Amino acid sequence: MRTPITLALGAAAAAGALVWAGLSGPAAAGAAGAASPAWAVQPVTAYVASHGAGTVTPIRAATSTALKAIKVGNGPVAIAITPGGQTAYAVNGGGSGDTVTPIRTATNTAGKPIKVGKGPFAIAITP
Repeated sequence: MRTPITLALGAAAAAGALVWAGLSGPAAAGAAGAASPAWAVQPVTAYVASHGAGTVTPIRAATSTALKAIKVGNGPVAIAITPGGQTAYAVNGGGSGDTVTPIRTATNTAGKPIKVGKGPFAIAITP
């Protein structure tokens, strides 16, 4: 059984925020049930918030390939990923944003935006 581990790295820049999601699990070869060492965790997908475009763009880290941008709302400024890696949350704080949009990471599709109040700009998720 694979155990997902989510790594989140935030990088604030004019273009937006960057978040990495990675997975680690039992070694493909070797003793049955042997766990992969922590250093073997490899980033799988990066999510980039594009404030001006109102989108989040997934990037396949292994190939440095940008996938189709996901429309999330006005001015996304931050992204956080749940500990299990199933959902990313984009904070939409620009203009009339005032929402957080869930993104299903398995399909890279946006869910219904959640109203959170005036001017959100950060997000944190507990393990």
